[in-house]
Amino acid sequence: MLPAQNNSDEMDNVTLVRVIGVVHKLTGITMAEHKKPLLQSRLKKRMRELQITSYGEYMDYLAKTAGETQNFINVVTTNETTFFRTPKVWSFFEKEFLPEWHKNNPRTMLTLWSAASSSGEEAYSLAILCSEFKLKTPGFDFKILATDISSAVLAEAEAGEYHDRAVEFFKRAKPELYDRYFSKKDESTHIISSEVKKKVQFLPHNLFSVKKEQFDIIFLRNVLIYFSSEDQENVLMNVSRSLKINGHLIIGESESLSRLNTPYHFISACIYDLRKEGK
Repeated sequence: MLPAQNNSDEMDNVTLVRVIGVVHKLTGITMAEHKKPLLQSRLKKRMRELQITSYGEYMDYLAKTAGETQNFINVVTTNETTFFRTPKVWSFFEKEFLPEWHKNNPRTMLTLWSAASSSGEEAYSLAILCSEFKLKTPGFDFKILATDISSAVLAEAEAGEYHDRAVEFFKRAKPELYDRYFSKKDESTHIISSEVKKKVQFLPHNLFSVKKEQFDIIFLRNVLIYFSSEDQENVLMNVSRSLKINGHLIIGESESLSRLNTPYHFISACIYDLRKEGK
């Protein structure tokens, strides 16, 4: 019987530590050793494509092949989301944020950033609500930037095609909006409208670098949980440099900034703003 380190079905501990280290170096994500089965299953498909038989051999290939870095990032960061995830966040955005922002900025374009946007459901959810607000609000306009470290999910987002699971809650809760902004490609594939698609720009971005643009509201949801406390603070400081004073930061429902050293002010669960020092 071959030893574990030569069996493509099992990753030895030395290689596991190596993989975890590279994941952190390239993405900032901190993965615990109990994530070994997840890492194995995600890497195995790529290894088969390359006809590589062991995890150690694949890590050697990654180290000497610059073009493999993005493939590795795509594999280890794959995730899934849905339209209008966490209803209370969307209720705040639609009923409180948009009217208040427009009242205070009547002749200004609203700028939004969906950071760690995954396959685009969040960015398009923002575009749908902004489009609805624009229909009844003369002079209002907006632009949305959506970014992710994974080129694979960005390609999915730009295609704007979604299967049933991503849209089922939205379709059931807001059927009139679904009918306005979606069409059916086939029985299980839903296509976002071109009018919504053209309001969102998708670009690659690593949260450990600073975006030079300034935004009125930033959605940074369900990504901080993958970082250590130190890395969370680094990311949040980077993001704060792209958020206008009095701008809003939206985080995930399982995330909190209460124990972190950040410049944000708590408003309610998931919702923060950025104030001038001392305010």
